[in-house]
Amino acid sequence: APPSIRRGLSYGTAMISWLGAVATGASACLSASVGIFGVISFLNPDFVYRRWMGFVAFQILNLVTIFCSCFEQALPKISKALLFVSVTSAAVVFVTLFATSRQHASPETFFITISNTSGWQDGIAFLIGSSGINWSLCCLDLVTHLAEEIPSPSTNIPRALMWSVVVGFISGILVITSVFVNTPAVDADGDNSALILFYKISGSKAVAVGIWIPILVVVVGALWSIQVWQSRLSWTISRERGFPLHRYLGRIAPEPFSTPVWSIVWSAAFSAAFGCLYLASELAFNSLISTGLLLQYISYSTPVVLLLVQGRSAFRHGPFWYPRLGLMANLIMLGWTMVAIVFYCFPYQIPAEAEKMNYVSAVLIVVAFFICTIWFTFGRRNYQVNYFLRK
Repeated sequence: APPSIRRGLSYGTAMISWLGAVATGASACLSASVGIFGVISFLNPDFVYRRWMGFVAFQILNLVTIFCSCFEQALPKISKALLFVSVTSAAVVFVTLFATSRQHASPETFFITISNTSGWQDGIAFLIGSSGINWSLCCLDLVTHLAEEIPSPSTNIPRALMWSVVVGFISGILVITSVFVNTPAVDADGDNSALILFYKISGSKAVAVGIWIPILVVVVGALWSIQVWQSRLSWTISRERGFPLHRYLGRIAPEPFSTPVWSIVWSAAFSAAFGCLYLASELAFNSLISTGLLLQYISYSTPVVLLLVQGRSAFRHGPFWYPRLGLMANLIMLGWTMVAIVFYCFPYQIPAEAEKMNYVSAVLIVVAFFICTIWFTFGRRNYQVNYFLRK
């Protein structure tokens, strides 16, 4: 970046990335909490879910995953176990739903027929709805923030990035295909949660709960991974004096931790605050966490724009350097980011109603205001950029 805007742009990008991670963590925390109570309600129809229950479960899961992310030696073991559970769960869902389904969608229904109840044109409805499936490919930059903890990062990090896309794509396709091919007619106004869809397909509560529990484990595991991710972002920003209390947040705790424990607690505290917002207003909370994906896209796009402006040849090339393929990937990513920023802010249905409105655009403005405020009140005086990846 040009020297005149280098520090400010670096700080803004880092804060966008960190806030995106915190919002994503809050989303995973609530998803796991609601999923647990969904099982209870499914097995006990007389049970009535209250928002405070989800809030309490949210904070408990937040604390548990904080503890599990504090020990450096446990990270590789937990990661491998979660990868196995994730891949196995996708395969089990695929096989089980096809084996237990009593009816299947015809090829015409699956590939051609469009059921659109949003009020938007089909193309716009597709783009708005794609935000859901994009979550299977989010958090891609997590591994890049573990560069100091991974052997041979110049080769292993690109491999991890590419395999994350492959695993996320294949597992997502398996689950989506098995659900849509085998689901009976979907009631747009009914309960279409995953657990209920599994029950509609299999006709068995035991089967539905049996394949839903491993998915819940994966969601909790994702929350643990996000705790690690957001803490490393916080730690990196603190090492460059970007946060108040950076002297503490930038430290690595001694054995048996060997992790930035205070940064873990700092980031998790913001997730806990987001949970308090859920207790006050579910609509406000959903709008806030919905920005997680867009904030990630914006943080990815900023360095790519600078890369293209300065020239891709101006930077040191790593082992995985593909001039044409890399340029195409950069352009596609920038194009998709612009599409996502526009369409993910659209109302989910038209005519729009206040209680069902999409307030992501308003939240993005609040995020921009927050970052500008902390930059002018603290970051501009203290933040420093220590390293530039130039030839």
